[in-house]
Amino acid sequence: SSGINAEYGVSSVESAEKNPRAIDTWINNISELHRQKPPPSVHYAKNMPDIDVLMEEWPSEIEELLSKINLPSADLDCDLKDYVDIICNILDIPTQQNRIHSLHLLFTLYSEFKNSQHFQKLNQPENNENIENQNG
Repeated sequence: SSGINAEYGVSSVESAEKNPRAIDTWINNISELHRQKPPPSVHYAKNMPDIDVLMEEWPSEIEELLSKINLPSADLDCDLKDYVDIICNILDIPTQQNRIHSLHLLFTLYSEFKNSQHFQKLNQPENNENIENQNG
């Protein structure tokens, strides 16, 4: 950590309006610093499934069923805690009295799926057209 700080240093820019290159360099240095920063880690109170396990492909029967039914929407007539329980349980994320860790894992899973190369390919326009044509 100190290596990163020493590498970029903290300084001010005299006459910043006359020195846009120094401002651009500072912005780039800060961006690089954020890219090198390790992701935050969370220590769960109870054992939680590994994110890689949650990202594994579901059995084809489940995939087929999900293509035919709608998952519960936020319009479901229930308390928020019950809705969290339902969604987490569908995704095999355990819930306890305090749902913060479950929600953290849920949003981590969402982030992993969103950044997954496999799902980014599925989200490209030509693939959406192919899917629409198949469902057509």
